[in-house]
Amino acid sequence: MDGERLRVALRDGREIAVPLESLQWLASATEDQRKNFSILDRGAGIWWNELDEGLSVPGLFGLPENPPRPRRDSYLIRYRHDGRQWIAELTDFESDIPARTLAAAKRGARELLGMLLGIEDVEAAGIEVIDEVQPREAVAAT
Repeated sequence: MDGERLRVALRDGREIAVPLESLQWLASATEDQRKNFSILDRGAGIWWNELDEGLSVPGLFGLPENPPRPRRDSYLIRYRHDGRQWIAELTDFESDIPARTLAAAKRGARELLGMLLGIEDVEAAGIEVIDEVQPREAVAAT
């Protein structure tokens, strides 16, 4: 912050400068309150504890907070065993689902995929799920 603008540097090198006057709650805060912030969810937003206010990166661009996810015809789910449990990785969503069995990991991954897409039944919606299972032996050898 330079007194007139909130400046945010993004991971990809872009910078956003937002006039403080457009963020009245931040403009009326003290300098110490403005400096006391936390980065949320690996850079998805900024939170000021003392002010009980925050901003998301999409909000800084004037975009909706939770835009609908684009739906595709197919999604890849990778499965691996870490020596204790199966992990289902939804590659398009950076989400992992741990489960005791491979079948449970597959069920959990499909449920989460449906939730992320806003549908109840992935297969009934005509979405193909591609399961890529890494053999237990390959995981144990690494």
